[in-house]
Amino acid sequence: MNTHTLFTVGHSTHPPDYFLDLLKKHGITCLIDVRSVAASAYNPQFNKEPLSAFLKKNGITYLHFAKEFGARHTDPTLLDENSKVDFEKVRNSDDFKSGVKRVIQGFKKGFVIALMCSEAEPIDCHRFSMVSVALQRLGFDVQHILKDSTLLTNVQLEKALLKKFHKKLPVPTVFDPDVSIQDQITVAYHLKNQEIAFSPYTHDSEEKI
Repeated sequence: MNTHTLFTVGHSTHPPDYFLDLLKKHGITCLIDVRSVAASAYNPQFNKEPLSAFLKKNGITYLHFAKEFGARHTDPTLLDENSKVDFEKVRNSDDFKSGVKRVIQGFKKGFVIALMCSEAEPIDCHRFSMVSVALQRLGFDVQHILKDSTLLTNVQLEKALLKKFHKKLPVPTVFDPDVSIQDQITVAYHLKNQEIAFSPYTHDSEEKI
């Protein structure tokens, strides 16, 4: 497929009008909500019904991809050995692949798409470490909208991941000289997965929905 620009954004604590400005500035015409539960106890303006109505009023299509791109799962086949959601297993699931196909179809229809979750910082959210990585691999140019409306590329966030986990990453040695940057990035994504993953068996998970 040809390269398309895909955006992500976190609703954070933004007032609705400011959030709308963020979307309008980057030409967003379709917002895909990737929260498993489209509700916010602290920011009810971003609950599914009011948000959908607000966006529709302002000419933006709203879709909820809880099943496709949400990060809270209870299916044992999608959990790792520590009973946490394994993002790689999710990316290989039929539901996730169906979500990717719908995103591609949306681009073919001319939509400018943004994936939305709650976290302001994309590096702390599964929209980056679970979803964006898969779309980047397919050729999407992923751009993350920050609170001040500036952009970070997915590549820039990957560099931030490498810096964050640099002490835990594999490095080339005499016995294993072929460790590449891509190998390090893969491990860094896995470490981030472990850091934020939801577990259905605990109540103190920090997974970002």
